[in-house]
Amino acid sequence: MISSPDAEQSPDQLLAEVHREFRAGLADRVETLRSALARLAGGYDRAAADAFYRTAHTLKGTAASFEADELVEPAAALTDLGLRWFEGGALDPPEVDAALRQLERLVEAIKSYRERVEGDAGG
Repeated sequence: MISSPDAEQSPDQLLAEVHREFRAGLADRVETLRSALARLAGGYDRAAADAFYRTAHTLKGTAASFEADELVEPAAALTDLGLRWFEGGALDPPEVDAALRQLERLVEAIKSYRERVEGDAGG
């Protein structure tokens, strides 16, 4: 059966669409983290700290929900740093370096995740 744009989707179709949206949004989330981190590297910026924290926190939760386990650890490390910066109102230069390393771990984890789910017909 060919579904029309107005036809209701099955739960499996809806879930598959949500998974596609999650995967499609990963690049934007990484870019948001990079941008916020670049702003923070130039000096403390509360809005950048907030964007960094919220993006990492949301990614950590959604990754766990979508069984993207390889993303959870680097996203959790980024969340911890972002929360400390946001709540503390300052950051240490070594923490910026640590965040850069964790961000690169996240990028590698995303590659691994994509490879895994692209090989999964149901993913």
